[in-house]
Amino acid sequence: MSAATSKAIVLLALIVAPCVALAVVFGGTNLGFGDYPKHSCSKPNKPYKPYQFTDQWQLDRYNAEVRSYNRDLEVFLSCIDEYLDNSKNDIKRIQEKAQEALNDAKS
Repeated sequence: MSAATSKAIVLLALIVAPCVALAVVFGGTNLGFGDYPKHSCSKPNKPYKPYQFTDQWQLDRYNAEVRSYNRDLEVFLSCIDEYLDNSKNDIKRIQEKAQEALNDAKS
């Protein structure tokens, strides 16, 4: 390995990885081939609320749509939370690999 390559690895490792003890990262990942993937969570659409309700059936229907929306919103937020957790795991994995490169360069 050339001196320039070693310096680049050390510099990259110092920028990317904090000097902490290494730990094995468990959990999901979003890493794939190519660019980092966008989340695939489906955001629900809010139900349309009429200016006023003309009968009980219309009110009941709207309330059912709101309950359905709330359930779908919980699923969406849970999906986003999983995506964020996986992203944090990926960052830790990258930092570990950078730290390994730094340790290799120092040895």
